[in-house]
Amino acid sequence: MSMADKSKITLSVGGKNYTLLHDETDDYMKRIEHYLNAKLETAGKAGIQLGEQTALVMASISVVDELFKTQKNFNTLKNEIKRIMDEYDKLKAEKQLLEDTLGEADRKIEDLSRQLIERGVK
Repeated sequence: MSMADKSKITLSVGGKNYTLLHDETDDYMKRIEHYLNAKLETAGKAGIQLGEQTALVMASISVVDELFKTQKNFNTLKNEIKRIMDEYDKLKAEKQLLEDTLGEADRKIEDLSRQLIERGVK
């Protein structure tokens, strides 16, 4: 996306306005603004008188911590999905083998039944 395709929005974070170019919806960007301000408010309520810079750093650490934990959870889920898909493929192959074996058994039963009928045995 080129710079010309980006939208401009002004967000207020920590009482300061920041004008950004973005390629998301304004609603999404406002959600980010709200989230960051909530993190700053939480950092400010830590019971310690934090300066503006320290509050921003504390909020940033909190957001990055959440990001890292989310990435770890995502990777765990991705690995679990891969394991389940591998198991699914294995079960699918086993099912096909059982269906083939059953089909072969049905053909043998038909052949034996035909032979018995040809011999006059019912």
